[in-house]
Amino acid sequence: MPSMPGLPRSQGEAAEAALEPDVTESSHSNAQGHVEGTPGASGTHGRTPMPSDKHTPLPLIRIAMGLYESQVLRAGIELRLFEHLAAGPATAAELEKACGLHPTLSGDFLNALVAMDLLERDGSHYEMPARTAAHLDPRSPGYIGGALAFMQRQYPVWSDVTGNLRSGKALIDDLPGDIFMSGPYRTQQSTRGFAEGMDGLVTLFDGPLAQSFRWEQVTSFTDLGGCRGRLALKLAAAYPNLRAVVFDLPPLRPLFDELLQSAATDEPDEAGGAGLRSRVTFHAGDFFADPLPETQVYLLGHILHDWKPDKRRLLVERAFEHLPPGGSLLVYDSMIDGTPEVDRLNYLRSLHMRMIAGSSEYTIADGIRQLRDAGFTVEDPVALNEGTTLLVGNKPG
Repeated sequence: MPSMPGLPRSQGEAAEAALEPDVTESSHSNAQGHVEGTPGASGTHGRTPMPSDKHTPLPLIRIAMGLYESQVLRAGIELRLFEHLAAGPATAAELEKACGLHPTLSGDFLNALVAMDLLERDGSHYEMPARTAAHLDPRSPGYIGGALAFMQRQYPVWSDVTGNLRSGKALIDDLPGDIFMSGPYRTQQSTRGFAEGMDGLVTLFDGPLAQSFRWEQVTSFTDLGGCRGRLALKLAAAYPNLRAVVFDLPPLRPLFDELLQSAATDEPDEAGGAGLRSRVTFHAGDFFADPLPETQVYLLGHILHDWKPDKRRLLVERAFEHLPPGGSLLVYDSMIDGTPEVDRLNYLRSLHMRMIAGSSEYTIADGIRQLRDAGFTVEDPVALNEGTTLLVGNKPG
């Protein structure tokens, strides 16, 4: 992502500068990450707390500075800092050497990660706590670094929100043809980056999804728009009775083959069923135009929000048409549910989709309505995580 251009000095910046500590030539970062002349990791110099003020502007300042935190996290991933700390604690000097950090900035960078609760510090050593390693150690099954990197690549969408709000135009309106969906697959590198991002997102809901449907009662499912198959492999590994098809565009097939080879063998599993290589396959196609694979269950996960209502309706209707009587369609998205803690993120996600493609997130009620309009009976909504809702539609038998 291109760096942000420098901004002219403003009254807001002047006010921010007035709040900053006075860091002078005699108060600078050293190689161990301390700031000389300022308190270390454990001291506060006995500063008197500020009086309570329910109208303090600090929450607004924190929102405005959210970019700073996101970029520090991004740098930690790109510099492989968390990967190095997965091997054990290290000093600032050791991390400077391992990650190529300049000592002028390394102290504030590392201490910011401590203050953000992503690292811990014991004397001169920094270490990665288990809560961070669970999601930022590339060797962890819960690694989401790819998803975070994918989100970072979306930042240019937000470079002129004011202009977007005034024009109402989606970015796709200025792009030729179907570049919105084909764009991630223009090169091998961009295809891999997109797939790694989707892999990371899968870890946010794969466990709850495996427990929120009667998978033991069916024998087949197809993940429509399933990328390179991370979710399909996880569900099939959890349920030896399942055969899975990953249905997506042709450029993803080589990455599916690569993932399948690394994640599975064709040896019988512990329950005596066929191995994953025999049970999970890739089917290249366009879910708007091509016949859909025969199956008992279709998944549309974080797919409908990519499309405007008429396209959503078409996908749901095609799923109903191709399912056998008694079959099921599972839809999950960042649905608006009327609770502030959920809707804060989901309205932002919805705005993001509108600025990109003119599509959006949608309410749970709208999701239920589109399934019922196609002919499905709909079960009660299920929360897969803080921001994702699952709807299950069943085709009458």
